Amino acid sequence: HVADLDGVYTQVRNRWYSTVTVTAVNAAGDPVANVSVSGAWSNGVTGTGICVTGSNGTCSINSGSVRTNIDSMTFTVINLAATGYTYDATANTDPDGDSDGTVIVIIR
Repeated sequence: HVADLDGVYTQVRNRWYSTVTVTAVNAAGDPVANVSVSGAWSNGVTGTGICVTGSNGTCSINSGSVRTNIDSMTFTVINLAATGYTYDATANTDPDGDSDGTVIVIIR
């Protein structure tokens, strides 16, 4: 499941983009490597992205660029997939409280 979901934005001239970092863990809370994380962008930009976690259980997905007249974009985790594991979205969490572990809104 997702143990943390964080988002940041970067502005470049008259456009900006977001990066979401996902932390995947097993039921015991230990980081899991080689998890394929997929998610979807909405508001401001649309599309999907995929990343694969490293040994620390994290990976990042970048959005496309958005004009500065758009104030926010949303990222939703679609799936986590790894050999020997079953994704339990109901266990998703975010200890710092900037998301619900499944959906995060990045505000510029």
